[in-house]
Amino acid sequence: MTVDVTIDRRDGVVVLSVSGRLDAVNAAAFLETVRAEIDAGDGAMIMDLEGLEYLGSAGLRVVYIAASELQKRDAGFAVCSPPPPIAKVIRLSGMEKLIPVYGSRADALAAL
Repeated sequence: MTVDVTIDRRDGVVVLSVSGRLDAVNAAAFLETVRAEIDAGDGAMIMDLEGLEYLGSAGLRVVYIAASELQKRDAGFAVCSPPPPIAKVIRLSGMEKLIPVYGSRADALAAL
């Protein structure tokens, strides 16, 4: 299974809606997509994980890289709408201490 990404831009924020599986098989390709969007220079980024079914360590690494690269540019970054199993992975990894996680896209957009 693959990871699918839909890109939406709203008021200087790029929203990546991620669905499927984000794992070692497709993390490099997903990172390329993320970096292309960062380089496009919209500013802040939200990763909407509502449709994500699996998040492996390679996928977590991509989320962390995105947050780090945006922080270097003084741009905001957040994750939103993780399903309960994905939220648990984020929590157990300690990632929620480094990256804001919101329950909804509206909350994330309001925060950024």
